[in-house]
Amino acid sequence: MELKAYLSILWRRWYIIVLVPLVVLAGVLYQSRNISLTYTAQARVSIVRSAVEPGQNQYFQYDGYYQYLASEYALDDLVQVVQGNVFASDVSAEIKKDSGADVSADEVQGSIQSSRVNRILTISVTSSSADRAVLIASEAAKTLESNGTSYFKTTPAVSASIQTIQKPLSASVNSNKRNLLYLLQIAVALFAGVVIALFVDYLDDTLRSPESVSNALGLPVIGIIPSERAAR
Repeated sequence: MELKAYLSILWRRWYIIVLVPLVVLAGVLYQSRNISLTYTAQARVSIVRSAVEPGQNQYFQYDGYYQYLASEYALDDLVQVVQGNVFASDVSAEIKKDSGADVSADEVQGSIQSSRVNRILTISVTSSSADRAVLIASEAAKTLESNGTSYFKTTPAVSASIQTIQKPLSASVNSNKRNLLYLLQIAVALFAGVVIALFVDYLDDTLRSPESVSNALGLPVIGIIPSERAAR
């Protein structure tokens, strides 16, 4: 079948192609009005940890390179520490002490994600409330500043400096993924409308052209009676 024939079918069944995306669009609008929004606040901290120098009886020259490596190793640990229940309990207690708000350790742990680039640790907190996301992120950064080195149980004591370099002043609404999902649903609905239109036309036995009549009957076409519109 030629492309012109396919286009003719789509033009003839245009109402199907339009109707299916419209139904999906109505569902998307309903979802957008009833879905609960979430907000994400971010805090960033830096860490500089001193490596343990070797003993005097070792022939070894200590320099800043090993301090840099020690800081990165510490951050690898902190990425996991921040997502643990012990840290969540400490943050929950800090929130209660500073603001009086009741934020459970389970809520704190469920809302926190962490990642690191070089010696920078990013704490991302997602919550149904923008103020709550900012509060948890702020207290998480504060807990690391004041108590971060205590999570490293080593001997001798760890020498490290943890400092907040970005405070979570506001939280952004998480809508990009949701909007992309809505657009994807509409695109799939449009494709489904095209497929349904072609399928409906395939099931239709109406003969609409001289070629289809000739193929169905096995006889040549010797004349065509023009339609009233064509006669005009």
